[in-house]
Amino acid sequence: MIEENRSSSIYDKIGWSGLFSIVWNSTPRPLRLLALPYSLSVYGNFLKGSTTLRQLLGVHTRRYMSSRIFRFFRPRYHKVEYFLRSYGINN
Repeated sequence: MIEENRSSSIYDKIGWSGLFSIVWNSTPRPLRLLALPYSLSVYGNFLKGSTTLRQLLGVHTRRYMSSRIFRFFRPRYHKVEYFLRSYGINN
């Protein structure tokens, strides 16, 4: 019997279009086109592996501390959190 009470990932709740919207709007304007493919890939994996904003912040912080490319191309977390809250995602 499959347990129905499992939490789904943030990505499951917002879908691909939500991911695109969040990444596009959370990346600084001068970097958007250049950073989009990288950010969609990385943040897609982050959202697929996270069920809460707290988990997402932990993954975001670990990647920030370990990757110079991520530091430059990353979507800004405070904006990501704002948009995810508008989708109904909470801690």
